[in-house]
Amino acid sequence: MNKTTCILLLLLAAIPLAAGNSGFSYAGYPVNYFGKDIYSLGMGDTGASDVFRNNTGYGNPAQHNINNRSLFSTGILMGYNSYKSQDPQGQEYSYIDNSLDLPYFSLSVPLQNHRVGFQLNSYASGVVANQRESETPDGTEFTEKREMDRYIYRADLIYSLHLGRHSLGISGNYYFGHETQMLSQDAGYGLFSTREELKRSFKNPSFSLGYLMRLEKLAWGVHYGMGLTLDGEEVRTSIHETEDPVDYEYKLPHQFSASVTALPAPEFKVATDFHYSLDSQIDPDSLRDSWKLGLGVAYEPDSEKRQNAFFRLPLRAGISYRMLPFSVEDAAVDELAFSLGLTLPLKGDVNRIDLGFQIVNRGSLEQNKLVDNSFLLMCGFTGFDIFSKAPDRRAPRDIPVKEDIGTW
Repeated sequence: MNKTTCILLLLLAAIPLAAGNSGFSYAGYPVNYFGKDIYSLGMGDTGASDVFRNNTGYGNPAQHNINNRSLFSTGILMGYNSYKSQDPQGQEYSYIDNSLDLPYFSLSVPLQNHRVGFQLNSYASGVVANQRESETPDGTEFTEKREMDRYIYRADLIYSLHLGRHSLGISGNYYFGHETQMLSQDAGYGLFSTREELKRSFKNPSFSLGYLMRLEKLAWGVHYGMGLTLDGEEVRTSIHETEDPVDYEYKLPHQFSASVTALPAPEFKVATDFHYSLDSQIDPDSLRDSWKLGLGVAYEPDSEKRQNAFFRLPLRAGISYRMLPFSVEDAAVDELAFSLGLTLPLKGDVNRIDLGFQIVNRGSLEQNKLVDNSFLLMCGFTGFDIFSKAPDRRAPRDIPVKEDIGTW
């Protein structure tokens, strides 16, 4: 791989990550990633223990030592979000918006039985904007606009150790992010028109621990992320003044995850992941513990045994269900997602392109008076061993002369 291409890929990965879209962004962080790569997202967001491939999702830091190649990986999600809401009078409103997300990029380097790496991912996010034409009791018509832009990124420095069938990992996690809320009313004259904005920023470090065990046709693992308080500041701005910054803090919960991956038959793989967050410990009155369960299956053919080109492509599918930590209209908010994926192998033993499609349904119009559906195309790039170099066999070498041992 030439240096120019490598630099372009690194620049692409360094573009500021864009948050995902959801109509529930006003209530909290509805979009959450768990350190998986595009392959896993196309398989029901499973694979934290999938050691049977070059796995570049490092939510479990013990995952970092499975292969002996330097790996770079990144991905992109793009598509459309469809929102539908219902007001107290039963009037329904709908809107379609586009969506773009760069959920992660990672780099890992092997050092014998050790591996070190770096990963940056969009940990949690929510972006939404809406506009409505309204009228006051005295007949004044005005336009009200609301916007929410919130996200949390996570940067990981990862170390792992391989001991036979066992793998241990630890990562230092640095969380940073912002939240921006905007409200404006415009009636065409200054006495009524207004604009208010609230900006928050926060950051702090934490750590994660992970363990994996690999058997011939079965692997399982667990990992833990320590909860913490993100410290920052808050600034309020209106058309009249900008207030002085004040201290602000946002708490993240302790998280526990478990995963199992099995090979029940030749060329087939099954995986399930479970994530649990202790959100109720942060605010028992308004939050409850959240969790996510995913199930995925994959077809990994032996390309040398398959004549048909299509049946030589790795295929996968999955389903996941998630219970969000917050409520809307005094009702729980849940999420159901379906996904499909395939892999396009590239030249080289580790290079590949992972493609996928995901449908996400979040909320209920009957219970939450709000629902959103996402239709996302996923594309991931993995491989590109930029540090390893093939030995140069063109250099001059001394060729020994055949020895004449004579006749005995």
